[in-house]
Amino acid sequence: MAALTDITWQQLEAASGLSFISSDSSGLIIRLQPLTGSNSTNKNSPGVVQALFKLREFAAIAQVSANQGKVIGERLASFPPSSSGTAVDGYVIQAGQIIAKNPLSNTGLGGVNN
Repeated sequence: MAALTDITWQQLEAASGLSFISSDSSGLIIRLQPLTGSNSTNKNSPGVVQALFKLREFAAIAQVSANQGKVIGERLASFPPSSSGTAVDGYVIQAGQIIAKNPLSNTGLGGVNN
């Protein structure tokens, strides 16, 4: 089998359990309201941290599904599980990362394999 180097937008949306990706003649459209709970139409509204963190979490879930049946070396390993710290003052710090390989000679960011 070929190595998995990415997930699809359909896999991302399916992993989320939400309906937030659509398309029109200009391309794919990501609706933020299902991710943030806010139906803002103002580009100056906050919500970027929440939306991007959720997208990364959904990508990690989609990666697990996409890796089913793949052997070591073929599995996508770009979205490792996020880590959580200790609760302090009513908050828990969470960190998540996206690991990609970027070719030196051109464009075309891709996922890494384990």
